[in-house]
Amino acid sequence: MRPTKRKSPRTGRRRGSDAVAFGQSSNSPKPTGPRRGWQGHRMPRNWRDRMPEPETYYRARVESLGARHANGWAQGRCPFHDDGTASLSVHLDSPRGGWRCFAGCGSGDLLAFHMRQTGMGFVEAVRDLVRGVP
Repeated sequence: MRPTKRKSPRTGRRRGSDAVAFGQSSNSPKPTGPRRGWQGHRMPRNWRDRMPEPETYYRARVESLGARHANGWAQGRCPFHDDGTASLSVHLDSPRGGWRCFAGCGSGDLLAFHMRQTGMGFVEAVRDLVRGVP
């Protein structure tokens, strides 16, 4: 006598491979129709490679950005708060272009800097940077 398969208490379906044997998937079906949220926006897979160089981007946007140190970082005045000292450090050698404000404004990469400065969302900021903002 063959033992009967018990139903899962969570899903209510039979456990084992019987459900798959009849062409049914054990996973939930994939949604059809238009995508919602960020998934609806098609972005190229290589968008990080198409971002501007951190040095050219930060030189155009950070007031009194100093010379690059041997470790790749440079200091300048943070555009997010009113201060007379160079409290912002930017990493010019990194392809992601990291930044950090030591006065407490935050930190992130070049994309986060652009999002904060322009007030754009993620997808809009990526498209703006890939297009080559002036």
